[in-house]
Amino acid sequence: MGAIATLTTIIDYLYDELFSNKEQVEYLKRIKEEGGYDEAIKVIYEGFFVFAMIWSFGGPLTDAKISYNGLLRAMASRVKFPDGSLIYDYYFDVLKGTWSLWSEKVKPFDPNYDGLFNNLVVPTAETTRQKFLIDVHRKTRKGLLYVGFAGTGKTTIIKDYFASVDLETTVCADINLNSYTDSRALQIVLEGNVDKRMGRIFGPPSGKILMFFMDDMNMPKLDKYGT
Repeated sequence: MGAIATLTTIIDYLYDELFSNKEQVEYLKRIKEEGGYDEAIKVIYEGFFVFAMIWSFGGPLTDAKISYNGLLRAMASRVKFPDGSLIYDYYFDVLKGTWSLWSEKVKPFDPNYDGLFNNLVVPTAETTRQKFLIDVHRKTRKGLLYVGFAGTGKTTIIKDYFASVDLETTVCADINLNSYTDSRALQIVLEGNVDKRMGRIFGPPSGKILMFFMDDMNMPKLDKYGT
């Protein structure tokens, strides 16, 4: 069910962007005037579905990534993947109606960075696509479980993403869990980042959303209920 929820979340986000993003709206308007809208929209919808399949069912895979790559390549009938890279290296470009490489969306490194060295993140295709997927879940207000082996940069990518959000509309907070963290400690930290609105309703400051990052969720020991 988690994979299906992610699938629909990604599709919902891409669909909303299709009819709210200025460039994409103008593109749809142009192809309507020129003709061929029906075929173009079928290509776009298939592209959205296949892209969502890549990251909902294919994202958590490890050893099966190669076989899943072959499965989705065969499934994509209207919009074929280019040869040379795995499906994970591509995103669907609405304006072109084709698959494009994530490496083409990487922003150039800022040589004038003056922050702490420990906070320095050099943009790559990997960080670009990971931050995009985080953004999808933030904008659709869905939770995201970020998994991976130790040392693969999960915390770094999350905190780099936090540094890029609009603080006028978003509150960012986090907690580092460990073997001594219990439910009460987590509750106290959570309550410190929300306000009481009415009755039992709590939330971030009015007009803002809260992004809360729980790091090392596997560290706390299980209680007698296994929670």
